[in-house]
Amino acid sequence: MQTSSKRATDFALRGLVAALVTMGVAASAAAQTTTLGTRGTTSQYNTAITTNAGSTWKEYTRAEDYTDSTTLPLQFITTAKGQKIAVLVSVPADAKGNPVAGKFPVILTQTAYRIDVGQLLGTVSGTGNTLLVGGQDKFMNKRGYISVAVDVLGSGMSSDEAQLLGAAEQAGYAEAVNWVTQQPWFNGQLGLAGTSYLGITSLLTAKQGHPAVKAVFAQVPMGDSYRGTVGVGGLLNAKFISLWLPLTQSLSVGNSLAINNNPAYADQIKAANQQHIDAVDSWYLPTVANSLAGQAGYATDDGDFWAVRSPLEGASKIKVPTFLVGSTNDIFQRDEPLLYEQIKKNANTKLVIVKGSHIQAVLNASSGANTTTAKGAPGSASLMLQWFDQYLKGINTGAAELPNVTQYVEGYGTLGASKFARATDWPHPQMTPQRMYLRGNMSLSTQKPTTTELSHTVAEPAPAVVTYNKSSSGDTVQASVTINDGSDCSSSFVQWSLGMAGLLPKACYSNSATVEKDQKALIFQTPTLTSDLYINGPIQADIWMSTTKTEAAVAVRVDDVDAFGIATPISTGLMAVSHRAVDTSRSRYVKGVMIQPWHPFTEAARLPVIPGQPMLVPVEVFPAAAVIRKGHKLRIAISASNQAQGVWPAPQQLKASGNISTILNSASYPSSVVLPVVPTSALN
Repeated sequence: MQTSSKRATDFALRGLVAALVTMGVAASAAAQTTTLGTRGTTSQYNTAITTNAGSTWKEYTRAEDYTDSTTLPLQFITTAKGQKIAVLVSVPADAKGNPVAGKFPVILTQTAYRIDVGQLLGTVSGTGNTLLVGGQDKFMNKRGYISVAVDVLGSGMSSDEAQLLGAAEQAGYAEAVNWVTQQPWFNGQLGLAGTSYLGITSLLTAKQGHPAVKAVFAQVPMGDSYRGTVGVGGLLNAKFISLWLPLTQSLSVGNSLAINNNPAYADQIKAANQQHIDAVDSWYLPTVANSLAGQAGYATDDGDFWAVRSPLEGASKIKVPTFLVGSTNDIFQRDEPLLYEQIKKNANTKLVIVKGSHIQAVLNASSGANTTTAKGAPGSASLMLQWFDQYLKGINTGAAELPNVTQYVEGYGTLGASKFARATDWPHPQMTPQRMYLRGNMSLSTQKPTTTELSHTVAEPAPAVVTYNKSSSGDTVQASVTINDGSDCSSSFVQWSLGMAGLLPKACYSNSATVEKDQKALIFQTPTLTSDLYINGPIQADIWMSTTKTEAAVAVRVDDVDAFGIATPISTGLMAVSHRAVDTSRSRYVKGVMIQPWHPFTEAARLPVIPGQPMLVPVEVFPAAAVIRKGHKLRIAISASNQAQGVWPAPQQLKASGNISTILNSASYPSSVVLPVVPTSALN
């Protein structure tokens, strides 16, 4: 009888050969680089972009066209189904605050975080540049743009039950676009913009293909809602969900401010408010309960629940110039480069990756902090103006010739110098896979084991405690997560708390040594490096392991360790062993080596976990860029969980409870990691 690990290996080999044949490449000459596939597309041959190699950044600015900006009274779009979508329109104004007559290009933002709150933020901040969060943007209005801010269906002052980013909400995006095109002040040129949720709605709207849409500016947007955020490795990201779902729901209820400010629409707003309260029982809590209970389609990627909510699906349909801003420790860290990869095929696309987690990245990008040198991009206001001036106003701003890819590179540069590197494409055209083996003596080596070496164990921690319920008044969701594996003091905790934890820094947030000690992680390290090592791209850990129970997880941390033992986090990966099956036709290969596995995460693809039986578990480690300096060490830390990144649904928790995993290191079962190595000469 064929073992499950043998079946998985055979499946992988057959898939690789099939993928190469499909692309017309002989398996014996597999020197190609492929894209990463999606649910709807397989991997494809990737031709690297080589243009703009010498381009650099400089601040773009121009004078105001108008003296002021004003916001028109609240309006509602009535959809074909009779739903009501709330809209605030801000327009150029004269010195007395009167709207300027004429037709203008429009920038549309669509939010689940309330347009009146966005409007208030603009008033309080005084910056006049709040378009990316859905507020009045005086900066853009004064330069000849109209901004249209929309509460998506199910949120804010708009009607309907919330089904965040679902099909009904997306149908509302099309209604909003159509409404804009019918307004007397619209000149036919429509841009889509926004941060986080608003960036996601921009991409989902752009792929609908309305001819009026001419350009997109999306800051920290999501790509694959399951693989990149909610279901990392086939586990559930309870930390992220415990913050985000209550945030979105609570912002849609208690609309007293909106009612007081808009008495003419009091009945509509009150009715919408009650629908949003009812959504706690009809959508929010059932969705969480189904996920925690392990129900297929919620805890797994069966059906279309997650696919519909994933902009990466169909991103290749976006045909208009698109500017993407991401960050190194973002909740969408995995996805931002993948969105670039899909869209660049059909439109001029730029990617800037700044430092930080979600909140810090937004603040840094918006203010231009740490990105204003010739190697780093200017702030978002300058970039967005340059982008939309080019593609909505037809001004030759040089947007097409901007650097294609600009990334913050951990460990690059010296104190006070730029830590950004530019490239003509992502993945980096000069990237080569390098496999390093986890040896029995706890070293990390390019040499494969030739004999059986000492193996080591990691133990399943106590389960995380996750609770979701209604508040006492019944109108909001309450949630909490108690983490029991030490990962609440890690870069992962900062990442999946949306950066909220990072607002009060702790040493353990930037030094993985703490969490690795608490988890009793297995530490594999290179000798002290005698030259710099530059890695840039996706990382794959191929872990051979056996278990004592019928379910297990394996967590992988990649660190840069300096001479003092400080382990600077580079990236992480997490994998449920039962979901280890790989669809090789959708996985990424570089020079014939798989470097980014694509897991189906469906019930049908789930493989048995047989205690005592060796299994190969390919772990996707999120893309990163770092220079491990001469005199430092590269570290791979293996543990049994990363509860800040993912916890078990109930059925898997029962199977994994008490498990002890053995990480294997031998000629027959050589655990390893594949690194995306780029020559240091490529650093500019």
